[in-house]
Amino acid sequence: MRIIDPHVHMYSRTTDDYQRMAAHGINCLIEPGFWLGSDREYAESFWDYFNHLTTFEPGRAKKYGITHYSFIAVNPKEARNKVAKDAVKGMYKYLERDNVLGIGEIGFDLITDAEEEIMKMQMDYAEKHKLLILIHTPHVKKPQGTERTIKVIEKMGLTTERILIDHNTEETIDMSLACGKVFCGHTLYPVSKMSPGRMVALIKKHGTDRILMNSAADWGVSDPLAVVKAVDLMWQEGFSEAEISKVVWDNPHKFFGQSSHWKLEK
Repeated sequence: MRIIDPHVHMYSRTTDDYQRMAAHGINCLIEPGFWLGSDREYAESFWDYFNHLTTFEPGRAKKYGITHYSFIAVNPKEARNKVAKDAVKGMYKYLERDNVLGIGEIGFDLITDAEEEIMKMQMDYAEKHKLLILIHTPHVKKPQGTERTIKVIEKMGLTTERILIDHNTEETIDMSLACGKVFCGHTLYPVSKMSPGRMVALIKKHGTDRILMNSAADWGVSDPLAVVKAVDLMWQEGFSEAEISKVVWDNPHKFFGQSSHWKLEK
């Protein structure tokens, strides 16, 4: 079965991970901009990172038959950074690169006004240029952060079918699905987010429409094969091939395929 992992941070992973992902059917992955483990002191540091995401990582992935796309953003954790506004202003040129699908991940971390300002700057640009938006929902106070994010989306009048609200859990999926036509991502992360078992239970309850799942593998205790393991569990739980494929291939393909830069064959 072909699999798209819609959110994984390969900057922090080894080449062995690419090998294992390819061997288990992951044909394509999307890498959003994220926090590198320490706050950046200069706007130019963001730009070097964006250049890495759009040049080095696609080449590394290609060696193992994996198509690599990126999202570019000043992420929520660094939205309070003193150089955040300058970094946003300088990032737009990277969005023109042919392997960049949109702006992300953006959203809330501590749910502050400063974070909202940086998020809205990036959302506004994405809407004007018809770019996809990948939204991070916070690790703490997730329902409150998700609710506030949705209010921003509605107040700004954003095109909801071009938005992916990520890191949903049982606490947030109802409100995310109710936000127009947004797509809803779920992160399978061993400690702080969803497990394969919880994910399968959620799909049983809510169905497969507009549902995606990802590994978000990064510096922490995480698993680049988390989506593969969830697929295995879906087989065991009696899901059909069509149902599984919808979650790990068709839905991601439908969402990301709205970008003119998306070239992955159906």
